[in-house]
Order: sequence, then C-alpha cells, then structure tokens
Amino acid sequence: PEAELQAIVDAGPDNHQARFDLAVALNASGKVEEAVDQLLELFRRDREWNEGAARSQLLTIFDALKPQDPIVLKGRRRLSSMIFA
Repeated sequence: PEAELQAIVDAGPDNHQARFDLAVALNASGKVEEAVDQLLELFRRDREWNEGAARSQLLTIFDALKPQDPIVLKGRRRLSSMIFA
C-alpha cells in the first residue's frame, strides 16, 4: 500500500495518520531512510500528534539499527535540531 499511502500524503500533507502509516510501511519494506524522513516530517509538523508517536517510532527504528549507522546518525541529528530549535 506504499503507493496508495504516498498518494494520500501528497494530496493532504497534514494527514498525519497516513504519513505515519506510510513510514511504517516503508520501514517494513526495508526503506528505512525514507521511513525516517517521513517520521521526521511528521514530527516537524506536529510533535505531539498521537502522544508523540513519530518520535517514539523514530527511536524504535534507531534502536533496531547499529548506533553508528549513517541513517541513525543523520536522523538523530535532525531530530535533535527540531527538539532544541
């Protein structure tokens, strides 16, 4: 359903549930960097949505990867800059 979810997100960028579902689908299909990008965008748009689901899912993805993985390093840096900006 990635293409369908992407179309929904493209049509309504503030559809947070669709963006979250897209990120989960991307991660499940091995497109981890794209999933992280979607979750960071969701966090940027509304960090408190669904009790901080985007941040929580990001941390879950980061924990599943090696600490020195470039996706983790870049993602954590971007997340920190949003939290402390």
